[in-house]
Amino acid sequence: MRERGEVNILAAGMVPALIIAIGLVVDGGGRLHAEDEAEYAADQAARAAAQQIRIDRAQLGLSPEVDPARATQAAADTLGALGVRGGVTAVNGATVNVATQVTYETTFLTLIGISSLDVSADAEARAVRGIGQEEP
Repeated sequence: MRERGEVNILAAGMVPALIIAIGLVVDGGGRLHAEDEAEYAADQAARAAAQQIRIDRAQLGLSPEVDPARATQAAADTLGALGVRGGVTAVNGATVNVATQVTYETTFLTLIGISSLDVSADAEARAVRGIGQEEP
């Protein structure tokens, strides 16, 4: 007696769709995590950079002004410690802007040719004299 194998067309079509759906969930979650990492790193680097005020102005009681060279170094040190690419994009008086980039290496989406997802974030921080004493 001969045996015949059969494959249900619906089942054969569902397997790739199920893999893609799982990939979107797993790798979509990974992308969201990478986005959170980029935002956190940008926030921390901007805060660290904004703390690098010009001491000569502070000693005279003048409004805070960020030292661009020290701010850039502080942001680079913070991003390096967090393992994130990026840096200071602008220093304007007491305000510092930082941009970051994080790459998420996909797990399931490589099956359809998507091997990585890039995310980026921006943050801004401003040096102030104290709580409630922020200047425009």
